[in-house]
Amino acid sequence: MKRLTSLVTAAALLAGSASYAQEAIKIGGLAPLSPPGGVQTGQSLRDGMILAIEELNAAGGLLGRPLELVVEDTAGTPEKGIAAFERLASKEGVVAVTGEAHSVVCTAVTPLAEKYNLAFVAGECWSDEVTAAKKPQVFRLTVANSLVYSVAADWVKEAGFKNIAVIAENSDWGFGVIDVFTQNLKDSGASVISFTGENSTTDFTPQLLELRRADPKPDLIVAGYTGSALLLLLKQAADLGLAPSAETAIFSAGSDALEPEFWTVMGDKGVHVIANPAGLPGRPDTEKARKFSADYEARFGRPANAVSMEGYDGIMVIAEAIRAKNSVESDAIQAGLRDTNWEGPRGVISFSQESEPAWKSQQWLGVPIFVIQYTEPNQSPSDAAVLWPPAEKTVEETVLKP
Repeated sequence: MKRLTSLVTAAALLAGSASYAQEAIKIGGLAPLSPPGGVQTGQSLRDGMILAIEELNAAGGLLGRPLELVVEDTAGTPEKGIAAFERLASKEGVVAVTGEAHSVVCTAVTPLAEKYNLAFVAGECWSDEVTAAKKPQVFRLTVANSLVYSVAADWVKEAGFKNIAVIAENSDWGFGVIDVFTQNLKDSGASVISFTGENSTTDFTPQLLELRRADPKPDLIVAGYTGSALLLLLKQAADLGLAPSAETAIFSAGSDALEPEFWTVMGDKGVHVIANPAGLPGRPDTEKARKFSADYEARFGRPANAVSMEGYDGIMVIAEAIRAKNSVESDAIQAGLRDTNWEGPRGVISFSQESEPAWKSQQWLGVPIFVIQYTEPNQSPSDAAVLWPPAEKTVEETVLKP
């Protein structure tokens, strides 16, 4: 299992000082950095964490101590995620954990957050179940399925899609994609059919051919997979001429469509694919948002995206909680997170103390949600057309057709 330790002590600033001599405060990170997990998504998440740690250390650390980031690779599987969390909690002595990009991992480690009484700030895990378990140690600063896909369903209604097909992995997140679309569209006059399969699936041809032969043919396909499986699904749909096409749009529910690897796999056929990031760099157009985007690209040589912002935000809200309570004790950090009202590159983050519906428990309800569509090859999410929400639209149309 891959492991990364990043300790940025800003030696030139702190050498010889009392604060430099003190033991580092360790914060743990989880990310899928090897298959079958979404590797590029994991790298963006990790790199956002690194940028936050470097920024904090350059400013003198916390409580007079430097920060150390310890990232464990989950490979996107529950078994490795559990082992990674156990290692962070029992061997590394971290004061809190953030990250991860697969809901199946986040739901698997939430009992461990309770077991070790360790704050866990979920980064890119969308299943309702992550926060619905109502563990006092678990917080989320990305969307829940019920939050994001209810917004996406509003876009589907506005765009006038009538025949929707969802192809989803058989995980809590994948089933959630199906359920939320089905429930939110049941009174709209649209029909929703669904297929499910393992996330290890490499050939989606049977399902796609069935959709191509269907009468009526779907006018929208929702791709509810993550990692390499998502990219294979999108590529095979394009190669078959099914979607994106003038008759059928395709919506990537997985965040891997936000990464440069998407274009490596798709080439020009990635144009007109639709995605829904939980944040766009530069929106809102604030000094913090501009600085983050510039610093990230300068540090890593590629544009920031929603996932990298989640990695950064996870470290920063934990740091804010430590600073506010002047303590690295677990109960104090959790209390600090509940009091959080921190402005980051995606807006002001706070964690809901509502308990109904259950997914709202310690969930950031103000996560910015967008529906975007690529209009040219190798486009970054920030440069894509914004289709939704109405106040953020950059094009008149609700969907752009080839």
